[in-house]
Amino acid sequence: MWFGAKQDTANRKRRSGPPEPGRRARGLPAVPRAAWIPAAILAGLGVAAFLVWFIGASLFWQNPKFTIRTISVQIEGNVLTPPLVREYTGLKEGQNLFAFSIGKITRSFLEKSHITKSISIHRKLPGTIVINIRERVPVARLGRGGSLATDVEGRTFALRAGAREFPVISGCSDANLKPGIDTDQAVRNALLALDTCHRSKAGGQVHIASIDVSDKEVLELYLAAGERVRLSWTDMGKTTEAGRRELEKKMNHLADVLRASEERGRKIVNLDLTYGDQYVPAQEY
Repeated sequence: MWFGAKQDTANRKRRSGPPEPGRRARGLPAVPRAAWIPAAILAGLGVAAFLVWFIGASLFWQNPKFTIRTISVQIEGNVLTPPLVREYTGLKEGQNLFAFSIGKITRSFLEKSHITKSISIHRKLPGTIVINIRERVPVARLGRGGSLATDVEGRTFALRAGAREFPVISGCSDANLKPGIDTDQAVRNALLALDTCHRSKAGGQVHIASIDVSDKEVLELYLAAGERVRLSWTDMGKTTEAGRRELEKKMNHLADVLRASEERGRKIVNLDLTYGDQYVPAQEY
């Protein structure tokens, strides 16, 4: 009927006409509005980063006003030299004051120079670099005839040529005989004994030439005059105040024994300080 034809025509127009509000044409996937937010944020961050870099370059690391003209090197020690420090850091006059990372240079320097205990690098406007270095202080040599030293903290480093004035720690494992590492507990026990001797009143009487650490329970001290002393203390291998006090007491007792033997015109050959205070086996001639 004629009204049925009109209805079909109207239906076809609705199907072929523009999509209703809120509906997209078939075949085109909808893009959520939230998906554009991360992209916009990233684009904004990129622009901001570029602006920061551009401003920083203009004001600092590409600014000729901040050209390095002076490099001041202060060294607490007698091994490193200013030319060697310059070589290790790679810093030169003519570079820009802000064109390098202080943290990166510091880490690289400590990896190259094991004798360095600390290093600080400061910028001083407009064109000065100040470098302060503190060297480690050797207190003992590792291995007989070796060229490695250790400081009181047990850090190893190469010893300068001809340095033979330090006590020798022998009997240590091969793992200790590398530069730039922390020594094991056996070596640290020997270092504690040396440090305690130097700090106490025993230091004027007791002169330790070497310490054998091959026995993990007992240290064997060899004094400058040839005396052999076996030594152990409570909490050996641990850092306790009671252990330190007992070690200092035994060092002072060792000094008293050596002094008394000398006053009698005798000489101690062997002394055992692994027992308590009441029993100290000794052999003299």
